[in-house]
Amino acid sequence: MQGFSLKGLWLRNRIAMAPMLSRLCNTDGSVSQKLIDYYVERAKGGAGLIIVEYCYIDQNESKARHGQLGVYHDRFIAGLAELAEAIQECGAKTILQICHAGRSSSAKFTGLKPIAPSAIPNYANEKPREMSEEEIESIVQAFAEAAYRARAAGFDGVEIHGGHGYLIAQFLSPYTNIRQDRYGHDRGLFGLQVLDRVRSRVGRDYVVGYRISGDEFMQGGLTAEDAQEFSVRLERQGVDYIHVSGGSAETGQDIVIPVYFSQGHLLHLAQGIKQKVHVPVIAVGAIHDTRLAEDALQSGKADLIAMGRALIADPALPDKIRTGRLDDICPCLRCNEGCRSRMMEDKAQRCAVNAEAGRERLMRIRPASKSKRVCIIGGGPAGLEAARTLSLRGHRVTLLEQKDRLGGLLRYASVPEFKSEMRRFLEYLIRQVNALKVDVRYRCRATIDMVKEMRPDAVVLATGSQPLIPQIPGVDQPFVTSALDLLSGNLQPGKRVLIAGGAAMGCEIAAHLAGQGREREVILLEMRSEIALDLEPRARIALISLLKQGKVEILKGWKLEQIGDGEVAVLDGGQNRKTIKGDALILATGFTPDQDLIQPLMENFSEIHVIGDCLKPRKIYQAIHEGAYAGRAI
Repeated sequence: MQGFSLKGLWLRNRIAMAPMLSRLCNTDGSVSQKLIDYYVERAKGGAGLIIVEYCYIDQNESKARHGQLGVYHDRFIAGLAELAEAIQECGAKTILQICHAGRSSSAKFTGLKPIAPSAIPNYANEKPREMSEEEIESIVQAFAEAAYRARAAGFDGVEIHGGHGYLIAQFLSPYTNIRQDRYGHDRGLFGLQVLDRVRSRVGRDYVVGYRISGDEFMQGGLTAEDAQEFSVRLERQGVDYIHVSGGSAETGQDIVIPVYFSQGHLLHLAQGIKQKVHVPVIAVGAIHDTRLAEDALQSGKADLIAMGRALIADPALPDKIRTGRLDDICPCLRCNEGCRSRMMEDKAQRCAVNAEAGRERLMRIRPASKSKRVCIIGGGPAGLEAARTLSLRGHRVTLLEQKDRLGGLLRYASVPEFKSEMRRFLEYLIRQVNALKVDVRYRCRATIDMVKEMRPDAVVLATGSQPLIPQIPGVDQPFVTSALDLLSGNLQPGKRVLIAGGAAMGCEIAAHLAGQGREREVILLEMRSEIALDLEPRARIALISLLKQGKVEILKGWKLEQIGDGEVAVLDGGQNRKTIKGDALILATGFTPDQDLIQPLMENFSEIHVIGDCLKPRKIYQAIHEGAYAGRAI
């Protein structure tokens, strides 16, 4: 991988870690050891540039969320210096992002009413207070002082956060800035003042970048053309690079791109700005595929590629690219279950596919003090992760799988085309287990006698779950099938398909069928008042958008009452009934755990670990983490 010079700052490659809130700092916003460990792991993994997550700049209204890093006082310089030095010692350069939340804050984070260019209610329906010119001047200076602290701490540069619906973006956007003074007549004025003041405080020789939303993707918001015009002004004003993201507070699905949107979702925005300016441009937004990233660089769409979730999933991704170990990369699923969803719950950073994320020191895989014989029953994601971890620690692992293939329910969940990252993850797990020479026994349905004959020191039960078939009259009709039968390819569902169950799986099947390009009617039946409630909110918005694109008919509040020959009878909350005809009825009504071996194993073995869906049907996050815990506990 070729290096890159950013205003004389030599980067060993063109991969940057994108800034993402980790919630790993101390409660007062100061640097913690966990935060240092987290960033050091990514620096050790070979990233050329680490852009450290957004820091709030004052003790008033600038804070965006609990668990946010602070740069609002000189007392934070020492801790920030420890962080910067630790990253740089591993060969990466590092830039600190500075931010004011504006209307994207809340009184529950600061104890104060949010402030904004104009009194436009925020995502929490709080109406912010319009800022005076005196307050604007004070905040411009606060940005400058925050940048100075970053330089004093030893960071190689600062990045002004002017995107994602935070304060500077609020001034730039016509949706959030309806002022009648000079800051309304020239919506870019505030951002340029911040850039000027920061530059005057840190000097001409220091790297100062700017993050912008290249499009806010909402009616009345900032457009791609607006962002391009402002980027030209930023270049004239002396910015050193432009980091092009997208979205706003109201369109968060365009910030942290869910799996239901295409890879490289924002790449065209970076390309558009790159065509207008001469300073380096950083592209971001689900550019996780190495071929897509390389093409973007080779074709001149961007100068650097920023990856956030991809480096959370696999900190060593850059080094694996450098050494040609592409098959060894653990792919991000873009599920947003460990990162984005936990942010909304004010919890610390985690990752669905990397149990070490945010706990690098605690969860590091260490050699076992004694090698044990371990039997794992079930080759789904939980069992595979347990096998991988146990083998890495030096245990002798035998995995019993009743099917002729590994993967469990992941084999089915990864079938839709938009779940390609999940297919890649399953292939990664299987390659890891094979490379580690785990003794995998296929078509082997485990019994207690079989396990006893193996005389293991420990047993991991990961038998997963089976489709839950509702007790509805007519459920045995020939046109009725389970979601797994459909996804296995054993069924051609016809032109009019009914799907019972509006949780994520039912919605994904509906989108999958509707997107196959055939003239097909897809009708989704859900007894609750909303669909996909088991998804992280921004992912849910994206999936619903996919259903709309596919023209899926969604019937909410209707309960499946009876199944006839090629038709179903449904009942709503008002006891109204209607009949719906179809060529196939797909049941996506949940799963039930396979727990037949739990009691016999507990009666015969002293060390038993029950993990994954056989404990309780949940998501891949729990399966991987429980497999990882079991692998470290034995």
